[in-house]
Amino acid sequence: MKTVIADVMPEETRLAVLEDGKLRDYAVERDDESHIVNHIYAGTIQNILPALQAAFVNIGRKKNAFIYMGDLFPRAATKEEIQQTRISVGQHILVQVVKEEQGGKGAKVTANISLPGRYAVLMPTVDYVGVSKKIRQEEERDRLRRIVGHVKPPGMGVIIRTVAEGVTEEALQADITYLLHTWDSIRQRYKLAKKNQLLYREADLVMRTVRDHVTADIEKIIVNHPDTYERIRQVFPDPTWQEKLIYYTGKEPVFEAYHIEDEVRHLWSRQVALPSGGNLIFDYTEALTVIDVNSSKYTGNSTLQETIFHVNKEAAKEIARQLRLRDIGGIILVDFIDMARAEDREAILAILSRETASDTRKTRVMGMTALNLVEITRKKSRQSLFQVQYTPCTVCGGTGYLYAAESVALQIMRRLRQLVRERRLRGDVLIVAHASVLAVMREKKQVARWERELARSLHFEESVHANREVFSILSYE
Repeated sequence: MKTVIADVMPEETRLAVLEDGKLRDYAVERDDESHIVNHIYAGTIQNILPALQAAFVNIGRKKNAFIYMGDLFPRAATKEEIQQTRISVGQHILVQVVKEEQGGKGAKVTANISLPGRYAVLMPTVDYVGVSKKIRQEEERDRLRRIVGHVKPPGMGVIIRTVAEGVTEEALQADITYLLHTWDSIRQRYKLAKKNQLLYREADLVMRTVRDHVTADIEKIIVNHPDTYERIRQVFPDPTWQEKLIYYTGKEPVFEAYHIEDEVRHLWSRQVALPSGGNLIFDYTEALTVIDVNSSKYTGNSTLQETIFHVNKEAAKEIARQLRLRDIGGIILVDFIDMARAEDREAILAILSRETASDTRKTRVMGMTALNLVEITRKKSRQSLFQVQYTPCTVCGGTGYLYAAESVALQIMRRLRQLVRERRLRGDVLIVAHASVLAVMREKKQVARWERELARSLHFEESVHANREVFSILSYE
């Protein structure tokens, strides 16, 4: 059974999902304007790029959004209809954000709108009825299709969500009717919009989670904020659900009370320990995330291949969990410990596929190379937890590395010799540098040798700058 715990304050919302007492999912959302996925805007085509088959759209934000030409037309549009449609700069369009702004890139948008509800997703630009693959009973699938057929307007599409399994006809129809009213309201606002502006705002983190992921296997929903508690009560008027909803009023912070805070702190670590003593190392780049699997202290009690397979099995399960917890998207490359047996490699891929199947984000295990590198893709629409919580270090510039103290000391001496050659030193020299650099330079025999070579006295002063690469050289008579 699962427990959902929400730590809500005006500036930030944190949400954790526990499964059998262990952290399964974690998400953070700040009260700012950066979270715009699923928002709908009235936009204007600003620039067309024929070579890329794309365009930039002004949606009223600092950065123009990016749209592929294929996403400018309804999914049901024929090739002839697309060719006959003229796209021009200055044209007004209705778009929805599918990927947030990241780094120097603007948001990615589409003209194919989708409006998610509790039990269904409305797609106004395609005539289609789909049922979640996780609803397996054919009779139930047919029942849900019949219900949708009674309320769905011609030319529009509906996808029935997993949580709709077993719901009453009235509840499903009410959900779809609400989405249709929402779509009509958006269209009316779009007709009246005179400039690029926001027309529809997606629900916040707690309400999205309640809407999309709260199913029958949820045992408790614990909230520490009165307004949020009341909003959830309105979503679930059924007494059975209201018994599961708990308003937390304890003096201890809610994440501390349920022992979540310690687990959350581990999410920022580059290294993740495995039960056997092995570990995972996470490295983030612009293009992809790299995960290295190490046996570390684990030596095993059997053969080498059994030891390697055991560590890789643990790693596969933990990697699937960490992808969810850290909300890592895009391309992920995993370097497993080399396995000689083909059946072991296939078993690891099967574990990864099974463990990622329950992920709410679409995740695909692409396969394993001859070097035991596994390629995984995970849908990336929002900023990862790492991007939300951290900014590049102003000291190291985001590299994670600085010159060694010895390297900086050599740079200082190289600079001093250059200044002497250029005759820019008029007297004795004061070197202001980091304490670790001065510790290298102050060795007595070395200082005496440098003073003879430079023909002047050297004096040292400790710098207060945090970056040991920063130094200054002052000359005085």
